Amino acid sequence: MTTPNELREKLRGPVVAMTTHFKDDLSLDLDAMRRLTEYYVRCGVPTVIADGSTGEFFSLTQEERRQVIKTVVDTAAGQMTVVAGTAHSGTDITLELTRYAQDLGADGVMITPPYYGYNNGGMDCLKAHYDKVTANSDIGIVIYFSGVVLPLVSEILAKPALMVHLVDSCNGHASGFKDASGNFPFHRDVNLLLKGKVSVMGSAGMNYFLWGHMFGSPCSLTGLGNIWPQVEIDFWHHLEAGRRDEALKIVLKKDLPYLEACMSTRRYWACVKALQAMVGLPGGPMRRPLLSVTDEQREMLRNVCTEIGLMDLPVDLG
Repeated sequence: MTTPNELREKLRGPVVAMTTHFKDDLSLDLDAMRRLTEYYVRCGVPTVIADGSTGEFFSLTQEERRQVIKTVVDTAAGQMTVVAGTAHSGTDITLELTRYAQDLGADGVMITPPYYGYNNGGMDCLKAHYDKVTANSDIGIVIYFSGVVLPLVSEILAKPALMVHLVDSCNGHASGFKDASGNFPFHRDVNLLLKGKVSVMGSAGMNYFLWGHMFGSPCSLTGLGNIWPQVEIDFWHHLEAGRRDEALKIVLKKDLPYLEACMSTRRYWACVKALQAMVGLPGGPMRRPLLSVTDEQREMLRNVCTEIGLMDLPVDLG
């Protein structure tokens, strides 16, 4: 079993938040999940997150969530770090899925704040949620401030030092913090405050990681990495070697145009699946309440990614 400290050390470089794939009838496509996992292993992706927000966990049944986590863990077979998304609005349900991931052999779990309870209890509620889960499990956790919960954690965003108290409530099991706030000063401050305690992971594109890396962030959630992992891996190697100018070129020429195109649709996760399908990877439809991209949006994505040279990059389909 991977200990919380070991997970913290493993959280280095690009982290791919995996999409979850469905057949045309919207039933779970586990074969597609296996093929995608094998693709990331071949590409040398160090870490993936299965059953997270990008994986549409909120539209899966608990049994489907177990199947997704098991498929990725079993297929990865120790060849890359697997963090399982086990977030839920209920603490006991979160704990049950966390224990399942632990028993299955996942390297860690990722848990968002309970997206109803915090409004009614503030920091006390938040700390109680993480305290119960970590006191009754042994696996390392990644605390995740997703876009959905940002209004609920405005107190912490305004006072980053509160993150230290939240980490301390995790009974020594906090291994990482995934920050999707897009708030540059907050990201800087939590990197400085949590250094040596947890690995801070930016989740707002490579441009965000340029900033975070300067202040000690060891890993970042990928955008392009879902489709073209090598771009993110090259970016990481440039930063680690001190070639910031080369890393910045990737941000300006590829990362920002890609993000702008995807975000303009207001269907980011659907854009990822659409681009995956364009290059021959598992893609497929979205489950409600999310919508798939329109034909017009799909063509726009193809044109933008062709113009910035992404569609010409090799994709190792095995």
